[in-house]
Amino acid sequence: MLLQDVCDGIVELRDPLNDLEDLIDQGIRAYGCSVSLKVEYKWWVEWLDRMLRVNVSDIEDMKSHDGVYSSNFAVTSAQYIDGLTHPLTTAPPPSADHGTVINLNSYPLTHLATIQLPKGSRTTLELTSLSSHISFLSTKHILCLIPFLTHCLPNCLSDVLATVNDTPHFKLSTLTNTTAAYADTLAALSSKLTYNPIARQQCVDELGIKEWRKRRLMLELEAALVRKGWLEHWDVVLEVC
Repeated sequence: MLLQDVCDGIVELRDPLNDLEDLIDQGIRAYGCSVSLKVEYKWWVEWLDRMLRVNVSDIEDMKSHDGVYSSNFAVTSAQYIDGLTHPLTTAPPPSADHGTVINLNSYPLTHLATIQLPKGSRTTLELTSLSSHISFLSTKHILCLIPFLTHCLPNCLSDVLATVNDTPHFKLSTLTNTTAAYADTLAALSSKLTYNPIARQQCVDELGIKEWRKRRLMLELEAALVRKGWLEHWDVVLEVC
């Protein structure tokens, strides 16, 4: 499998973002050869099981935060590798106008009902969602799930908005599509992890060379999926009623 070969150092993509963007769609043609990705059937079985069963680890993780929500949790989805959050992924301080920032990629949708904030305050949900044109369990759907191997799977925006509507103490204030900026952020993180010697060495020391390659690949794959329009990124500002 290509992803495993990249992590093992057998295959190297010279222009990862553009190469992956082509590979996940029509493939690459060069010198009379055609190269494209084939998704193995085991992924459908694994992800169907993942989506249908109750994810106990997500529930326990939600409980472990004990009602504390801060910008420390607002990190991009691909940064979670084997439960370790790298210092590079620390989010900027939340806007004073938009209150606390919560990355919904780290929690199940049921997490919304547990959030307790002062009346009249605001909170911003950052989330990555599947594009509305992605068919359930299609090849594109499975490819979109791969960067989310170790935590919550991306939701459809319509499901998130329906959950917000069903949560009495929240009212939708603004909805902003931040997909383009998110793709740039992922690309910048990958570039820093690749070319910044301090960041690269720190990641290798903490995770090992194989996991460093995996982290870069997941960043690049997610960026490619976002650039193709298969994944979207949204900021949802809520008012506490």
